[in-house]
Formats: sequence, C-alpha cells, structure tokens
Amino acid sequence: MTDDYFEGINKQMIITKHYITALLALLTLTVLAFPCFAALDWDGQTGVFLNALAYTAKPSSVEVATHNVDLGKLGSASTYNVILGFKGNVEVGFTKYVTSVTGIQNQSVEQVKWQFLPETKSRPAVAVWGTNRKLSNGPSASELGLSATKVLHIGKLPLVADVGLRSTTALGMGLFGIGDERKTLFEGTVALFVTKNFAVGTEYKQQIDARAWRDIAFRYVASPSLNVDLGIANFATGLSNQLALAVTYAR
Repeated sequence: MTDDYFEGINKQMIITKHYITALLALLTLTVLAFPCFAALDWDGQTGVFLNALAYTAKPSSVEVATHNVDLGKLGSASTYNVILGFKGNVEVGFTKYVTSVTGIQNQSVEQVKWQFLPETKSRPAVAVWGTNRKLSNGPSASELGLSATKVLHIGKLPLVADVGLRSTTALGMGLFGIGDERKTLFEGTVALFVTKNFAVGTEYKQQIDARAWRDIAFRYVASPSLNVDLGIANFATGLSNQLALAVTYAR
C-alpha cells in the first residue's frame, strides 16, 4: 500500500469522526414519541443503506432520498430515489445512479415491494420485492428478493433485525455490470435505537464472485418526515472505510 492510500484513509476517518460528532450534537434538538423506520436504501426501497427491509412506504405517501458514497481518489457514486406508497402495503419506486468513477456504469432502477405478511408480536413482517436495472451502456437485469423484519426489544430499546435473500445477476448492485449466472445471495441487518431518535446498525450483503459488502450505519431521526443516515462501508480490498451519507424526506 502507498503512503497516499493510508493518508486518504486517515482523512476519511477524521471526516467520519466530525460527522458522528455533529449527529450526536443534533440529538439534543429533537425528542420524538416513537422511532421512525421510514428511510430509503441505496436502491430506493424502504430500508437502511445497503439492504431493503420488509416495511413499505405508508399509503398515499411520497418519499424522496439521495445517497452519496465517497470513493476517495476514484471519485464518488450517488443515487436519487423517489418512492410512492399504496394501500395493501405496496410501494413502487424509481432510482437514478450517477457516478464519476471510471469503469462504473450509471443506471436506472425500477422497483416494487409488497409486504404480504404484516408484523405481529409473534412473527416478523415478510415482503417480496423486485427490481429492474438498466445500465447506461445497454444491459439490464432483474432481481427478486424476500425480506423478513422484526422489531425486538433489549430492555426498552427497540432492535430491528432483518434477514433477506435476493436472486440476481447484477455485479455489485449493477455498478460493475451484469453477470451471466444468476445466484441467490444472503443479506442481513441489525439496528438498535439507542435513543428515541438515534440508531446504530450494521449490514451484510453478499456479492457474486466478490467479497460481501459490510457497513456500520448511524441514523438520526430529525423529525417524523426527515432521516439523516451516515455509513462507514467496506466494499473490497482498497475500498474500506468509505464514507456514505443519505437523506430521506417523506410526506
């Protein structure tokens, strides 16, 4: 590894510390009566950063979000998301990928999710979802997924646990193209609300013929309509401790 690489990592960690400090300071500004799970993941589904949850947008609601991942000297990748909620626990959305990284394709993603099994005290919410990716250079890929999400409690603190499966041919969520072989991959999320408006969690997302993606995510619920997420992601060798930021607004 070069000195420039380690210098870049140190700078990212310093920036990360500043973001975390700012978010913790904001905790004193707002106290809510309940935690808010409404936020969109990278692909535009109700979820965390990388993974979809079994929850869906509220009926007649509109949610918009933007995500940005800093990839250091390689550049950055961003998504812009919009999602609509319908009766029957259905959501439909659209996401646009925009990247400045050489060799990574911009893409458009259409998605739909249906929560066919609502959450109860004894069982998780379960949802099926599908996406269609279209890369800017032509190829497209469909994905199918199944997610199960349950809110548990550690004392009085709510803990959100999610496990999911997805069938895909996309390499790195389509950022590295489309593969020839369809595979079924595992993903999982655990997030704990340490206060009524601040959560910390971790995600795991398997990839085709590559190391699984992982992150540590922090969520600040600024209001019932606004979430701010900060993530520290590990994608691959040389792409560790990458800083990600997301903002979701719902109405």
